[in-house]
Amino acid sequence: MKKLAGLLAILTLLLQSAGAFAQSSDYEIIQAYKSRHQSLLEAIKTAPDPGRRDALESQIGGLEAEYARHRQLLGEGLYPETFGNSIGALRDQLQKTTERLALVEESRKDKATIETISLKAEADGKTIVAITLQNEEYRLSLEKLTREVAELSAQIQRLSEENAGLVEQIQGLRLQGRKDKESIARLQELTEKLNANIRNRDDLIVRMMGSLFDEYSKSDLTDAQRNDLFVQARDGDYVAKIIETIDGNLQAVERTIMVPRDVGLIKYEEEKVSAKWQAIRPFIGKLYPDEQLAIRDLSRVDGRLSDWRKRIDETTWKSLRQVFAEQHVEIGSFTNADEFHARLLAYIDEQTASPSRARFRAFKTKVWDSPIKDQWLPVIPTDELTVEQRGDIERRIALWEKKISMLFWRGVLIGVFAAIVAAVVLVLILKRKRPRPPAPQDANAQVR
Repeated sequence: MKKLAGLLAILTLLLQSAGAFAQSSDYEIIQAYKSRHQSLLEAIKTAPDPGRRDALESQIGGLEAEYARHRQLLGEGLYPETFGNSIGALRDQLQKTTERLALVEESRKDKATIETISLKAEADGKTIVAITLQNEEYRLSLEKLTREVAELSAQIQRLSEENAGLVEQIQGLRLQGRKDKESIARLQELTEKLNANIRNRDDLIVRMMGSLFDEYSKSDLTDAQRNDLFVQARDGDYVAKIIETIDGNLQAVERTIMVPRDVGLIKYEEEKVSAKWQAIRPFIGKLYPDEQLAIRDLSRVDGRLSDWRKRIDETTWKSLRQVFAEQHVEIGSFTNADEFHARLLAYIDEQTASPSRARFRAFKTKVWDSPIKDQWLPVIPTDELTVEQRGDIERRIALWEKKISMLFWRGVLIGVFAAIVAAVVLVLILKRKRPRPPAPQDANAQVR
């Protein structure tokens, strides 16, 4: 009996220990769950950015899967909550945190947007001030350009009228054909005044073109400002003034006889105006809203400049013909370098075939050596009258001179021979006329 009672006591003790152990294990499970649940809840609440959502969602799922088999135990340990409610609370908190972070992000973006808008408004304010200032500067600049164009136009018109009068006076003096010193000096004075006026007028038109170019070349011009420039150019009649200036130069060239210095000056003026026109031509073309109108006006100026170059060339050769005509050296008509070369060689060959020392000296000293060779040839480009052609002329002149020299020495020899013959004849005549001395008398005859 005593043994049975001892066994029962031992069994009872074992059962109590097992219950206590089981009770201790359930407690630990509940406490571990609560601890992990609380940690996860805090992590969800303090999540710094929306990028953590997926990781937290994954942790909630992991916690739920791990403790699902303790659902009943946890229900008792979490009373009055349930296991499902506790997991749901985590997901609810995650949703709230997500919404909170979304609001924070949106607020941050809104703040950035507000800052951007503020900065843009500030920049726009500065831009408006800058544009206003630029417009005011442009307005003043355009007013200055308008005044300058008006002043330049008045000066150009005055010089054009004065030049027309000078051309008439020069023509009148040339038609009179007077060669006295007073007339020559007056003609030279008028020509120099005309050339000076042409230079001044060309300078004015170049300045006027430059003023327009300087305004248009500003990179920050608006379309409206460019349109203002077109209106200014149209109202100021830029193209017409350029054409008028070129036409005035054309008339001055074609109605006068130039000296070599004039040719060099007028060629320089043509090159200067042409270079300025080529520089601003693309910009003037862009000013026109009508492409056909632009093509028409640009072509007009191009054509006038081409006519000016041709007229300078024609007048150069006309003036060169005048040199020969004034010295009565008839070589025929020529209008270009090839014709000049051919006519001059033909004339020299003709003179060489029938040489005259007087004609050669007049040609060489009054025409060829000066002013043709030393004054005219330097202003004629070698791509017109080539080096080879100039050499041909020099060789023919040398041949002509050689022929004249041969004639001279032949004349000298003939003269010497004639002098010798005359001297011999004179000696013979004198010898024939000399009286004979008397014959000597006989001495015996004298005695008798």
